[in-house]
Amino acid sequence: MNNRFLWSGTELQAAFGQADISTGVNGISIDSRTTAPEDLFVALSGNPGPRFGGGNEKAGDGHDFIEMATNAGASVVMAHRKVTCAAPVVWVDDTLDGLWQLGSYSRNRTSAKVVGITGSSGKTTLRVWLQAILSPMANCHASEGSLNNHWGVPLSLARMPAGSDVGLFEIGTNHPGEIEPLSRLVEPDVALVLNVLPAHIGNFSGLDELKTEKLSISHGIRSGGTLVVPVGLAGHSNHPKIMTFGEGGDVYAKGRSTGSGTVVRIDVAGTVVECEVPFIGSERVESIAALFAVLSALGFDPDQVVAHISALEIPGGRGNLLEVGGITVIDDSYNANPVSMKMSLVHLGSMEKHHRRIALLGEMLELGTASQAAHQEMGRYLEGVDQVYTFGSGFSESSFARQGHFSSVDEFDLENFVSRLEPGDSILVKGSNKVFWKREFVKQLTAFIDHPC
Repeated sequence: MNNRFLWSGTELQAAFGQADISTGVNGISIDSRTTAPEDLFVALSGNPGPRFGGGNEKAGDGHDFIEMATNAGASVVMAHRKVTCAAPVVWVDDTLDGLWQLGSYSRNRTSAKVVGITGSSGKTTLRVWLQAILSPMANCHASEGSLNNHWGVPLSLARMPAGSDVGLFEIGTNHPGEIEPLSRLVEPDVALVLNVLPAHIGNFSGLDELKTEKLSISHGIRSGGTLVVPVGLAGHSNHPKIMTFGEGGDVYAKGRSTGSGTVVRIDVAGTVVECEVPFIGSERVESIAALFAVLSALGFDPDQVVAHISALEIPGGRGNLLEVGGITVIDDSYNANPVSMKMSLVHLGSMEKHHRRIALLGEMLELGTASQAAHQEMGRYLEGVDQVYTFGSGFSESSFARQGHFSSVDEFDLENFVSRLEPGDSILVKGSNKVFWKREFVKQLTAFIDHPC
């Protein structure tokens, strides 16, 4: 095999049965704006078809951007519509199916051990942690960002080098029936269900259906592979090889806060190790247990894991502590569900009190009929919180926004808010992705604090 390319021309010929492709590629792109030289540009149509709720997406047709992609250096194009193109074309009946075909071929051309990760909250953090631990010990490929849906998973698979030792892939869902086909594509050797919480539940009949959906990741596990689940989920799966984490499980972790971090004691099937991690929170300790369980299922010794534990960090927007101008900002803006918001509020209320504790709470989306009750329930967890601002229609019926409710952050006078902050204040920013994260609210907030007008 020609190691100069991610995909040689010969491999592309084999994957698609087309003898006229002789050009290799070094990347896979679906966005002409980020296409790089020697990429394969896949011209997705924007409609994923009936398997994944086709017709709901508003993305454009990638065929309209083929010229832009080839101008950016794409050396091969995948298309299903007749187009004029300067680069060689892989012709398929449907480009999404073609991307899946390439992902499947990628999985089967490698001897890598593959991990599939699902859960309602914390998937990306866990994947980043696994990558940090494994990279010094193995050639590790991982999905980027949150590429965990019907096009993100096959794209991540297609980007996996043939020589990888380990592959890490997130698998997400917001509709019944999405996880199983993605898991069958990934064919994990180890599949993790990190948790099942009332997040993205709007298209499910309830938590039981969501639980069934998450556990369907086991249907794609390769023969002899392991399903890793919290203790409470073990009885809901008939997979032949299950490893549990949490109190009473095969792997159990207990944490003790040091103020700036947490000392964690982990018991892995009777082998006990201890380490210190640079973050706090009970949910993080549970994720540490899941981390050790997955790595144990892959065959790594707990002492090997501890040796690299200092490399762990929390991805942006997931509870990061930012110290700016004498103010502590807790950036938990990436996403929210009722359980994670409750935990964030309890953590804020229990922080060592320097001055005031302030909560900026954005609505929690995709909760369906449970939305109103879930938002109102947050009022029960405000002990120790001095000021509360709420944003979005989900909180419109709530009565605990002591400092005000806003339909969106556009109505919020950020400059005025910052002008009234005092040294020692702590601010929690927590809400669904569209409320704060996509608007870069925390970036604006810290900029105002750092350079007040």
